[in-house]
Amino acid sequence: MLEPELGVHPLTYASLPPTPILPSPPPSPPPMARSQEPQQHQPLFSLWDYLREELLATDFDSHQELKWERVSNFLSIPLAMEKIIGFGFILCLDSFLYTFTILPIRFALATIRFFLNFFRVSKLPLPPSQKADILRMMLLVVSIMVLIPLTDASKIYHSIRGQDTIKLYVIFNALEIADRLCASIGQDILDCLFSRSTLEVLSRRVPFTSNTLRPFVFFVLATLYIACHTLVMIYQLLSLNVAVNSYDHALLTLLVSNQFVEIKGSVFKKFEKDNLFQITCADIVERFTLSLMLLIVAFRNLIELSGSEFDFTGGFVLPMSFGWFMGNNVLWTISYPVVTVMASEILVDWLKHAFISKFNHIRPSVYERYTDVLCRDLASGSAIGRLGARKHSYVDQSPLVARRLGFASLPLAVVVILVGLQSLSLVFSLRFEDEWSWDALMDMSNAEVVHLFKWAVMGMAFWLCFLALKVILGVNLISYATRRRAGVEARAAADTINDFGRDPIGEGKEEREYNKQLKKMVDDWRDDAVRVGEMGEGRMSGGNGQGGGGDKKRVPLEELTRFTMVKRIW
Repeated sequence: MLEPELGVHPLTYASLPPTPILPSPPPSPPPMARSQEPQQHQPLFSLWDYLREELLATDFDSHQELKWERVSNFLSIPLAMEKIIGFGFILCLDSFLYTFTILPIRFALATIRFFLNFFRVSKLPLPPSQKADILRMMLLVVSIMVLIPLTDASKIYHSIRGQDTIKLYVIFNALEIADRLCASIGQDILDCLFSRSTLEVLSRRVPFTSNTLRPFVFFVLATLYIACHTLVMIYQLLSLNVAVNSYDHALLTLLVSNQFVEIKGSVFKKFEKDNLFQITCADIVERFTLSLMLLIVAFRNLIELSGSEFDFTGGFVLPMSFGWFMGNNVLWTISYPVVTVMASEILVDWLKHAFISKFNHIRPSVYERYTDVLCRDLASGSAIGRLGARKHSYVDQSPLVARRLGFASLPLAVVVILVGLQSLSLVFSLRFEDEWSWDALMDMSNAEVVHLFKWAVMGMAFWLCFLALKVILGVNLISYATRRRAGVEARAAADTINDFGRDPIGEGKEEREYNKQLKKMVDDWRDDAVRVGEMGEGRMSGGNGQGGGGDKKRVPLEELTRFTMVKRIW
């Protein structure tokens, strides 16, 4: 063969052609040494040798057997990902139900104590936690009062529906970016409002200083944030409603294709496990928000199609996006577009995480570490965990896990309340010809009073059910987080295979050595252009021009949140 005669030792790798790989040519020797080199006559590689190699070769790539680990990891990623997304979904639901169940009770207790302290001479100061409860409820009430005249669902719906398809595509992407920006800045504003240093000055015992105005400034900023974020979410909800109710499949297809564009923007990039954790947190919040919005869209469509009395005897006209089977099967016709959008979202998440893990050689065990981080926050935020944990600088302990996930519960709660009020107005449209007022309530007949009383009892029953669900979810989540403490150290030690500088998955020793030498040959620093200081190009540190400064310390998962800047924020 050619190699022994040349005396060149190529990089042998069975799955690649047997062409010798020559390194970068060294500097040309001086003329005297060049003239003394022996002249070698090399025989040519004949056609017969080529045909014999192609037709009679019996060797195969032994490294192909190692690729099964990549395939098994690729197939196991969806299940591992759905475990943490399901757990995070329940965490978001628990934080969301807190606003409607526990917060009103805490607000009532704080208000009672506030008035008792106000009318008694000797009184204990109101604790900062109860001040935070009062401020949180005031934020909800003020935001709702500000947004009621600004959120006419019919006007917004038809203004979005009248836009062109390309404009709707821009609207979808612009609203998604605005949602993430509002969530990042709003989290900081609410932390400033509910911090101990802000709430402690809200007392008559504290003398008036310049810091006394800080709570009012932060309250105004928080109100503006909730109003802006709620408007963004309402436009997202109504844009989704327009796509679902489109009379052809164009807008629904646009919405689904917009989700698949997410794969293109994520899988072909370099990621570490800290970046993947931020992506997972974003997917958890997106899954919960999309599920809640689709549920609201389905509920509004049910009310619109049924009218106030839920009568389907006369039939109804449905858009084409409501399914291929027309008829009076209301649940199928309403749930078909909702299931389509949700299924596409789940499929996109599966493919995105599977290919990110494949290209970056991340094992599925990293998702167990993500679950441990969320359970650590959940246990430290509970009363049991706070006994041995450090005292946080903020008072509001309820959204501790939601803070790491980047979940904005207050704006989403305002959206649900506004949509609920408008839906109730549709339901009672036949009962009240004019707008609701005290005169209309006083002029009701006995049948209307009984009808309104039934709806009030039904609403109280639903609230009690949600309260019971919140308590059950809270108890089970804390017990689950406490049980996982036993194996945290073992899972953290097993997850070291996913640390920075890990070995590639499914590559043998020869293949890794081949790739290492190939990278060294391609990334030869002698091939780079000389850096010019006058043009703003700093010189790389290192004696031979290769190295770049010391490695920065990587942020541990326990200190990482969704909006922590690690190369980029997902």
